[in-house]
Amino acid sequence: MTRPGETGAGRRADPRVGAKYSPGRYRLVDLCTQGYLGLVAGLALVVRGEHWVGLVGFHLAALAGVHLLTRLDHRKAGATGNHSAPAWRRGLSWLRELYPLLLCLGLYVEIETVNRMLVFPRLDPWLMRADHALFGFQPAEAFPVAMAQPIFSEFMHVSYFSFHAMIGGIGLWLAAHNQAACRHFIAVVSLMFYACYTIFLFAPAWGPRVWSADTPERTWFVAQYGRAPREVPEATTRLPGHRALTFVEEHGEIAGAAFPSSHVAVALGTAWVAWRYFRRMRWLYAFCALTILFSTVYTRAHYAVDVFGGLMAAAVLLPAAQALYARTDGRRQTARS
Repeated sequence: MTRPGETGAGRRADPRVGAKYSPGRYRLVDLCTQGYLGLVAGLALVVRGEHWVGLVGFHLAALAGVHLLTRLDHRKAGATGNHSAPAWRRGLSWLRELYPLLLCLGLYVEIETVNRMLVFPRLDPWLMRADHALFGFQPAEAFPVAMAQPIFSEFMHVSYFSFHAMIGGIGLWLAAHNQAACRHFIAVVSLMFYACYTIFLFAPAWGPRVWSADTPERTWFVAQYGRAPREVPEATTRLPGHRALTFVEEHGEIAGAAFPSSHVAVALGTAWVAWRYFRRMRWLYAFCALTILFSTVYTRAHYAVDVFGGLMAAAVLLPAAQALYARTDGRRQTARS
């Protein structure tokens, strides 16, 4: 009788083959990555706004890079956990598995540039009115003022930044211990990112930070509430968490990616993957995802309705990504950790 994971001859089977792994072939995440890269490059080529040449060049280079990675992905490259393989082969294998996460960061940063080229109207006025209709005030303005205790403020900022640690942590762990599960995670999360990014391109929203400038949204706020938006209390602005967020906003944050909250959607998707494959950390991931629902509003990164939008996005995109993965890359026979 043949044991699971063995061939009919009794030899240990390649786990990648058992998971319908095809080296050198495109995976679902590769196709979706190429599709998104092509979409933005096409938009830049048609509109030809500011920095369009650089955008097109970057996307063409990324398209070629993804294709090259698929061609170099052969059996002799070795698994990420195979320490007997040469260092360059292990590095190539790690890059093959994790490149979508690295690429998503660059694609996020460029969204504001693309928004300026496309010149679609901001959703912020409608989002602010939605928050007012639901709550009678602006939660993103009131929350950090009402809860200005230093410990709570630091906790909210740590929660907000935990989003990146959640994704990187489980990505690296799965890449080292369970490559099939890693491919599953990368595919699901990347598809959720690309779907949110596509919405951002055509329906930009700046988020509550738009109040800090002389904008129509700030004017509406003053007319609606009879005062200017309150500043975050000084007692919390001196804390490390707030300073770190301010630094990120000044050097890496972009405008136009508020609705739906990709923080919320992808955090929930990551928590779902952790619940399935990373049992030792599943409750921590679930807790982090839960707190992100509140920290995105507390840090004034999002309106409250952005969070609802993120919940709806997760409810739609997570099962859709899972279904696409099951239909294209096949069922993965991976042991849960």
